[in-house]
Amino acid sequence: MPKIIFIIIYFVYFLLSALQPALAKEESPGALHKTWPLGHFMTNDEPIQLKNTNDSYTINFPIADRVEPESVELKLVISNSNLLKTNRAQLVVLINGFVAGQIKLDPINSETQAKFTLAREYLKNDYNQLTFRVAQHYTDSQCEDSSAPELWTRVNSIKSTLTINADKKTVDTRLSQLGSLINDRLGSYSLSILRSEDTVSDDYLYWGAIVTQGVKLRLKYVPLSLNEQRIKPYQWPQSNSTQNAQFAIDPEQLKHDAVLIGTKQQIGSFLPDSILQSIQGAYLGIFRQDKAPQRFILIISGIDNQEVTKAVQAFALLNLGLPDTAWTIIKDIDFGAMASTSRQTVVPGSTYQFSRFGFTDSVFDRTNSSTNLAFYIPADMYSTEEAQVSINLDLAYGAALRRDSVINIKLNGLFNQAIPLKEASGAHYSNYQINIPLRSFQPGLNNLSFEAVLTPSEYGECSFIQTGNLIASIYQNSTLTFPKTGSAATLPDLKLFERTGFPLVKGASADQSAFRLLDTSSDTIASAWHFIAHLTTFTHAPIFDLHITQDKNLSQPNQLLIGKLSEKTHEIFTEAPIELGKLNQFPYVNQELQRQIEESFGEWLYRTFLSENSKPVAAEIIPNNALITQTSGLGEKYLLMSYPAPANDEGVVFALLSNKEQSLYTGLSELLTPKLWNQLQGNIVVWDKQQNFNSLQQGDTFTSGEKNTKLTYIMHFSRHPWQWLAIIVPLLMLSAWLIHKLLNRYQKNAHPQASGHVD
Repeated sequence: MPKIIFIIIYFVYFLLSALQPALAKEESPGALHKTWPLGHFMTNDEPIQLKNTNDSYTINFPIADRVEPESVELKLVISNSNLLKTNRAQLVVLINGFVAGQIKLDPINSETQAKFTLAREYLKNDYNQLTFRVAQHYTDSQCEDSSAPELWTRVNSIKSTLTINADKKTVDTRLSQLGSLINDRLGSYSLSILRSEDTVSDDYLYWGAIVTQGVKLRLKYVPLSLNEQRIKPYQWPQSNSTQNAQFAIDPEQLKHDAVLIGTKQQIGSFLPDSILQSIQGAYLGIFRQDKAPQRFILIISGIDNQEVTKAVQAFALLNLGLPDTAWTIIKDIDFGAMASTSRQTVVPGSTYQFSRFGFTDSVFDRTNSSTNLAFYIPADMYSTEEAQVSINLDLAYGAALRRDSVINIKLNGLFNQAIPLKEASGAHYSNYQINIPLRSFQPGLNNLSFEAVLTPSEYGECSFIQTGNLIASIYQNSTLTFPKTGSAATLPDLKLFERTGFPLVKGASADQSAFRLLDTSSDTIASAWHFIAHLTTFTHAPIFDLHITQDKNLSQPNQLLIGKLSEKTHEIFTEAPIELGKLNQFPYVNQELQRQIEESFGEWLYRTFLSENSKPVAAEIIPNNALITQTSGLGEKYLLMSYPAPANDEGVVFALLSNKEQSLYTGLSELLTPKLWNQLQGNIVVWDKQQNFNSLQQGDTFTSGEKNTKLTYIMHFSRHPWQWLAIIVPLLMLSAWLIHKLLNRYQKNAHPQASGHVD
């Protein structure tokens, strides 16, 4: 009997010991385990390819400040060449510069799967560098071609995964920590904006739009999931002794970080007494949620609407790490000079050092062979075909390079020209000038990249190859000079809008635009806020001169109409390229019209012999779509269209629409993914939840720009240069005749005795 009891006790002890790790893991309510394919952290989902005898590839993955990392699990699926030398081929995995593991590359078993656990001490709450470094050879001797095509290893970026194991931290309730709570190190971010009243005022719409912009600016490219909801005061159970110190908000409604906006009177019934008494002006405070201390609730309030507006604007601007307190009262905001140009955007006729755009001194060698300069071109920059952008490089390169060594210059991924590095003793140029036609740049973001191809002068399979001299530098005091231009753009154009946000935003301003909601459902409100927040991608700053409303009477030339279709909205779109109502008229791609641009003999003569742009003018292609009128409507599709404003010659109307049964926010979230957003073109796009996408051009276009004589003449004579020549030549002849007459008169008056000898 004692023996049986001993066996039972031993069995129970063994069972509890086996379950202890699982039970311990379940005891942590803030545990986080998230897995991504490696391609998630790359620009494109493509294999990581490691070539030559030595090569490396680095991935940067973020760990948010809001979690305490425990470990990272890395699962790799690797393929390598079957011609590698067994004892001279390996892959090393490094995390933040520390070796995490090694894999021996086997030419016989060339498909490998490996798993690594990266310990806590090698991780940081920031971007972490995961590096794959390969050494691979096909022979034991030094007589080897280091760039032989059989020297390769590939890491499958789709099947290889990275898992972060972490615990969520309790929120640090200081406004100075907003940058740690909301930033681009989050994989994704969800936010709820809480409304305390049934009615939706234009002030509330403005407040929510500014708050959403402030969040999106902190997130940068990280996807935002936004939720707008109406809440009512919540009564905590009577047994709760801390009832007066809690928010009167149902914890079941707080699934994410939350923002409660409104005047003191509007939101007072939701606040603990201590917070309510602190609201003595434009108030901004951050606190932990009662049932989820890993999430925060941000209170933005004031005595009146003006103070709430001041507080939301302050929230959007706080980026210095101050104030270092849980709450503050905003007394005043001085915006300084209200500039119309967004940051990192060039101004025509200006010269900029590379450092203006965040470029630092760059060194090229065998491991770092490229650098990039990013800047923004205004959407409506217009000039003649001959206009040039000048680049003056401060450039140096090493000696004993082979004569085919170059620095290739690419503009937006396309090769533009090359700098030959042909001096055997090396060189240092303080003003190496390069000209690129202005027409080669595109509106919005431009990337100018420099890629060095450095080749040693001594080479061969059995030669010692010196690589220490393979070096070049481009300095940050290099300059970029833009010509003076006019301002003109052809509208509507969704491709231009996709790249610049124009014309809804111009520079850093939206004062010429109005954002009108067709209904006040939470779905439409969240959609409008999210769409406006996306425009900060182009302004790089909050858009404070924003006009968001439900009013039908709008004076702004540009408008965004957003909401769900209903019987009340059909009359709004009578001038739209798609008619929506009891009967719907949709355009379908059918044929096209080609308009040849005829040029006179004089224009041909000028283009052929006098113009630097000797290319003939391309034909103009005009879509000739078929219009089908039918009873069926959008169904489960979403629609974005743009067309000339009926009441304004210089304005454009945008309409973002869905059926009332559909979630407009779901459709907008799909549209804002890079896959769909980068496809915008024409003036009509239709898509669905499965990312099926169609676009086309329908209706008239017009040219929007500065209404001045100078721009009119620039545009006209750049298209008809012979007419310009026809004006200039007679003027020159008239000037020559007048000068001759004046000289003749002067000769007669000054030297009358010689006047008879002057013809």
